Amino acid sequence: MKSHRINPPCRLSRKLALLSGIALLSSAALAMAGEKVIRTAYGDVASIDAPKSQQLNAKNAQAHPFATARQRAAAKPVIWVDRDSKAGPAASAELTDKLVRTAGSAPGGDAPAFGNYLARTHFRATWDKLDALDARQGAAPDVSISQEKDGAHYGYTRTLGNYYTTQWKAAPWNKIGKLYFTKPDGSGSYCTAQVSSGTAVLTTAAHCVYTFGSGWNSNFLFVPAERYGEAPYGKFGWSTARVPTNWINQGTRRWDVAVIKLTGEQVSGIPVTSYVGWLGRAWNQPYSLFTYSHGYASNLSTQYTNICAGQTYDSVSEGTNVVVQGCDMTYGASGGAWLINYTPNSSAGNQVNSVVSGPHIGAFGTAWVGARFNDDNIVALCTAIGC
Repeated sequence: MKSHRINPPCRLSRKLALLSGIALLSSAALAMAGEKVIRTAYGDVASIDAPKSQQLNAKNAQAHPFATARQRAAAKPVIWVDRDSKAGPAASAELTDKLVRTAGSAPGGDAPAFGNYLARTHFRATWDKLDALDARQGAAPDVSISQEKDGAHYGYTRTLGNYYTTQWKAAPWNKIGKLYFTKPDGSGSYCTAQVSSGTAVLTTAAHCVYTFGSGWNSNFLFVPAERYGEAPYGKFGWSTARVPTNWINQGTRRWDVAVIKLTGEQVSGIPVTSYVGWLGRAWNQPYSLFTYSHGYASNLSTQYTNICAGQTYDSVSEGTNVVVQGCDMTYGASGGAWLINYTPNSSAGNQVNSVVSGPHIGAFGTAWVGARFNDDNIVALCTAIGC
């Protein structure tokens, strides 16, 4: 049989064909996950809609895998997986353009004045139980004042969040809650999330919505202001979720942001914003800001939130669009809001500027990181979902 020499153009064609095949395989994998890609001026966003079996209403609410307090208590906090960004001169150079884009923000909003009255009316047994608990609540647990041990050596203070009676019914604490879901392996898990738009959109970490390397999580259920396993403002299902396509492809910290559109409360049908209102958002802000970071950290308590307050900073080891803050919270705090312009008991300020992603490199339990909200992540996501 006569052999034929492959000339350079043929070799190039083969390379192009191989690349096209890889692209087709990737597309096929996305299609198998029931996913579609939304292209925005700020970047591509992966989207998935809730199947009919997960669209909650009064008829099927009790069949949900996280319907009861006991079922929710069995959910395990998401374990942080090392998704470190590439370090080196390139990452350092990227940090130099951190203020090139125009800083922006969106305001938060209050629920109607009768929001708490409405919740107490709809969930009276829960409120009565929490009132009884508050009446016999003892002294607050000790808070921790620590010194961060890596990077810029900024100190931080940890305080209690919605532990207090005066806080779990008020802004910003009542807008932050637990997000429950089923992972691709079938296990139940939870993260922290918060209402961050007047259109009932949650912000959280992408790893709470899409498990890197495995696929989309499912059965999302949000419980705002959850405290001691109780749901004082009800339970909310989901209609659609979005993550950056770069999270699916890379799984690095700068892309670890997600948004979820909530449906009405599973029994009353009322939007979450009518009970608790929503937090503001901020993007393209400086890396160094005084920030209050919230989370249901399992190493402290799964029953209420804790808050780490301190200065954020950038790090060459983490790369561009990643912010670092001293904090000793760990699993379960994933997705929790990093709030700037912190204004207790008010809808003013309280802007989500990042969400908890995982430990700072080499500083587990002393510092953590979050994706710096910017055009590429939160603005693209909000454009795609309608914040």
